[in-house]
Amino acid sequence: MKVVFFRPESRAGELEIFRREGFEVLHAPLLDTVADEKEVRRFESEEFDAAIVTSKTAVEVLEKYDLVKKLKGKKVIAIGSKTAEKLRNHGIESELPGKFDSESVAKEFRDKLSGMRIALLRSDKGDPVLLSVGNAEEFRLYRIVPKKGEEQIRLVKKVCEGQVDFVVFSSRMMVRTFFELCNELKLGKPQCRVIAIGPPTKRELEKFGVESLVPEEYTFDGVLKLLRSLAEG
Repeated sequence: MKVVFFRPESRAGELEIFRREGFEVLHAPLLDTVADEKEVRRFESEEFDAAIVTSKTAVEVLEKYDLVKKLKGKKVIAIGSKTAEKLRNHGIESELPGKFDSESVAKEFRDKLSGMRIALLRSDKGDPVLLSVGNAEEFRLYRIVPKKGEEQIRLVKKVCEGQVDFVVFSSRMMVRTFFELCNELKLGKPQCRVIAIGPPTKRELEKFGVESLVPEEYTFDGVLKLLRSLAEG
């Protein structure tokens, strides 16, 4: 089975688990990430009681500027097991929501973080729902920028022409960039089965008239489990 991914180039290694399971992986990054030094320095100078870290990329930006240490001794919530693992490598334990998405964090931790000064560490495309948690201040540590070169065009065409079995979308921005390219190329919708890594991505796809499947766990391990079940069924 041919499965398409549009992960950033720095995350291409995550796709090896699908190759090992026998899936044919097709990949071209639709997005790239760029650290925002101004925001990083603003975070460096601020005081806070707790932090919500929304991605592994956010931790990597802190690593680059030697600022992970600012999280030590604080209450930390991580979105995703990979984010938590990255923090644990620095000796920082974090709490995880039941589901790895912003809405679950807001629902589960709003009361626990009430009255605290919260550093919200994420990209410039974060879900606004987290701004409702406690006294949250957003630090957009990195920007997400689209990539629309020849390799992206080739793969988007394959998805829209039915030359693959599945396409996996792992963010709302990825969905938007995909359909921007479709519009520019005068293409239609994906002509294959579509997987969204979580509810926000699923809702973004619905805006473009596309229904999608969502794994039980909003991770690439969850996507792999879903693909396995679909391949066997």
